[in-house]
Amino acid sequence: MDKKMEKSDQKPIWLRSSNVRAMLGISDSTLQTMRINKTLPAYKLGSTWFYREDEIFESLLAGRNSKIIEA
Repeated sequence: MDKKMEKSDQKPIWLRSSNVRAMLGISDSTLQTMRINKTLPAYKLGSTWFYREDEIFESLLAGRNSKIIEA
């Protein structure tokens, strides 16, 4: 089974804004900016924003530097 199939078989983990802020160590305003400029995909249900954990990791990996410096 390829990785695309494996990913689609898993149920997404949904996080609220407070969980994402704690995970990334960022403020509410920073998360709002990331949501507005589409750095992080977000979904709104009523007045609550939700984020898929896998999409957060994908966004972080997409923005990484190609050269990794080892200590």
